[in-house]
Amino acid sequence: MKYSNSSRRRVLKQFASMTALGAVSLLRSPGVLSATPDKAKDKKIDNFSGNVVHRQDGNYEEWRQSMHWHHSKPSRYPDSIVQAHSEKDVIAAVKHAAHHGLKISVHNTGHNAMGSSLRNGGMLLDVGSMAEIEIDENKQIASIQPGVRSIQLMAAARSKGLSFPTPHCPTVGLSGFTMGGGQGWNWGSNEGMACFSILAADIVTADGQLRHASADENPDLYWAVRGAGPGFFGVVTRLWLKLHPLPKAIHASNYIIPLDKLDETTAISDQLVNNSLDKRVEFINLLAHSPVAPAGTRAEDAKICFVTAFAFGDSEEESIDLLAPVTTSKLGKLSLHKEEKLAFSYEGLFNKYFSLQVPAGMMARYKVDNVMTDEPAKVLHDLADHFRKAPSHHAHVLSAMGLNLKHHDDACFSSIATTYVGCYAIWDDEKDDDANYKWLGDCIPLMEPYNKGHYVNEVEPRFNPNRLRECFSSEAWARLEQLRSKYDPKGVFHHYLRES
Repeated sequence: MKYSNSSRRRVLKQFASMTALGAVSLLRSPGVLSATPDKAKDKKIDNFSGNVVHRQDGNYEEWRQSMHWHHSKPSRYPDSIVQAHSEKDVIAAVKHAAHHGLKISVHNTGHNAMGSSLRNGGMLLDVGSMAEIEIDENKQIASIQPGVRSIQLMAAARSKGLSFPTPHCPTVGLSGFTMGGGQGWNWGSNEGMACFSILAADIVTADGQLRHASADENPDLYWAVRGAGPGFFGVVTRLWLKLHPLPKAIHASNYIIPLDKLDETTAISDQLVNNSLDKRVEFINLLAHSPVAPAGTRAEDAKICFVTAFAFGDSEEESIDLLAPVTTSKLGKLSLHKEEKLAFSYEGLFNKYFSLQVPAGMMARYKVDNVMTDEPAKVLHDLADHFRKAPSHHAHVLSAMGLNLKHHDDACFSSIATTYVGCYAIWDDEKDDDANYKWLGDCIPLMEPYNKGHYVNEVEPRFNPNRLRECFSSEAWARLEQLRSKYDPKGVFHHYLRES
């Protein structure tokens, strides 16, 4: 497609108005898949009222595929998929699995990139239909079941003048997101990771017992649920989450910069985040393919750096003032196009970031890996040439800076760093799997010299079967293994996914 100068400017303006996260929505839309329930109940699980699908059933594959949100479905096949409708159903299913020697994997809403809930054999226990929300406005606490999604909690909390660092994508489930760390909106004001806002949890352990975990009751389980992610040795049936005051004004400034100017861009970014910006400013660098590259442009010459700063203030004036260090920086002079001081509501952020109207096929096949680092400029510099050679135009590299992370003795999340850098391989056709897997695999050694850990919700174990182990400090991993032996001595629950 050829662009005139005027149409090129128009597309750049539209692209810039979306913010860097909005641009990602063009690359990885979160299509919501759900299977049609089979109303026939399996009578073999005592005291169970939910749905059961076995591998020999005609609707099994529809159910299996609905357990994973993107189109590159893992070739892993549980013996049965058990959909719980209540806490009593969860207890009954866990007791049944333990009695019959079935290993359990737990599915909340299925947004984990590696498809960790899909395992070979055993029982996939789906709790995604449990989606109650209760808001205690006075205590500023939300009580949620595991199937509650980002946009649902955002709306419920907002109606009470409150907020939570929900995922940037509206359909991501809150349970898996928070248990794995959870990097959400306005992270700097909310301790960097959502897991630190978990106040308590109800957990069904391998013996079928319902246990309440908090700082004062079963504190070891409380420690584990705050960061263990997809290898947790129990089923969370309810979370209590600390809510925060709702920002009264949100603004964003966006800059589209040639990738050739990346080093200048990251130098300015580092200075802003380390010395100038308030913690209420969320700062993102996105390496992406230009939407207006002229026809015939080589892919490696069509890459850009998209910078966005979001400000969350208590008034319109304050929100704009929070962006002043960015708007007065040299980013504007480096830019092909810029859009500054754009006003947003929380709903507007979702619409610009991950619109539910974007076709699901845009995120057809998807893999990701990452590092947590204190040296984002070096990571992006070392990735830049390799990124130019990405086999898909949908591939991107996302750097989220200023996470404001601190170590918590009461949380197993232990990848403490200032910045998240994730490499995303996204493509359409199965025939391109090998090329995209290789590109992502080759990103990892480029990031590793600057590694201070990994975000457990977004790693790819096919390249290294110990990848999930590396998401935790050695001390945190050892304690997790001790607690697994204590609460699941017979190995009822699957361990972290290991692939090679």
